[in-house]
Amino acid sequence: MRLYMLILLILLYSFQCSAQKSGQTDFEIGLSGGSSWYNGDLNPYAHFNQNYWHESFGISLRRNINQRFAFRGQFNIGEISADDAISSSQFQSNRNLNFSSPLYELASTLEFNFLKFDALINKFRFSPYSFIGIAGFYFNPSTSIEGSIYELQPLATEGISYSRIGISIPFGFGFKLALNDRLIISADWGLRKTFSDYLDDVSGVYPAASEIDGLSQDISDRSLVQSGPDGTNWGTQRGNSVTKDWYTYAMLTLAVRLGPKKGSCKHLRI
Repeated sequence: MRLYMLILLILLYSFQCSAQKSGQTDFEIGLSGGSSWYNGDLNPYAHFNQNYWHESFGISLRRNINQRFAFRGQFNIGEISADDAISSSQFQSNRNLNFSSPLYELASTLEFNFLKFDALINKFRFSPYSFIGIAGFYFNPSTSIEGSIYELQPLATEGISYSRIGISIPFGFGFKLALNDRLIISADWGLRKTFSDYLDDVSGVYPAASEIDGLSQDISDRSLVQSGPDGTNWGTQRGNSVTKDWYTYAMLTLAVRLGPKKGSCKHLRI
C-alpha cells in the first residue's frame, strides 16, 4: 500500500513539474479595489469627473495559459450615478434628473501580455496587457427627490419596461508586476460596452400622460421649463436612444499565485 501511495505521489509531483515547465498550471486568486463610473445620457463624455467616481471591489481568478495569454474570471461590485444639476449643459440643467444604481458584474476575459510574463522568471516579471471578454451585470437605478428615494424601473418613466440584467463587452488595458514568486500586483482600466440605454433610466422622449400614472409622470418630467406646445414636454427629447450606456471599472488587484514555488521541481529525492 505504501508503495502504491509513493508511486501516486511521484506521478502527481511529476505532472505538476511538467505543467510548471510548460507554464500552464498557474492560477492566481486576487482581491481588487478601485473606482466605477458610467457614461450615458446624464454623463455623456466625462471619464474623469470625480463627482461620479464610486468605490468598487472585486474578486478574481486568473488562469495563466502561457507567458502570453491568460483567462480571468471576475466578480465586481460598484456603483454608478450622475446628476443633471451639476452639468454645464443647459439642456441637462433644465431636464433636472438624477440617478444612482448599484452595479454587480460577473465577467470572463482573455488577457494578452505584450511582454512574456512569468512570475518564476526574473526577466519576465512585468508586462503591460490588454483584455477583452463578456460580462453579465445587474443594475437598479433610483432617484432622489427632496430626500426621498424612488426605484425607477418599476415606474416605467418613459412608458417602457426594461430588464435590470444586461450583457456587456469588457475591454481595456493594464499593467502587471510579480513582486515575488507568489504575489502579483496589477492595475487595469476596463470599459464596458452595454446593449442597454437604461442604466440611468433615460433613453428616448417624454411619454404622454395617458401612458404613465401620476407618480411616474412627476418623476419622469422634472424640467424647470416646459417646452411642449400644450405646456408639457410630451414627445420632446428626454435622452438619446441612438447611443447605449457604458460603465467602467478601474481596479488595483493584489493576487496570490497558487502554482508551485520557484525551483520546487529542480530536485526530487525519494
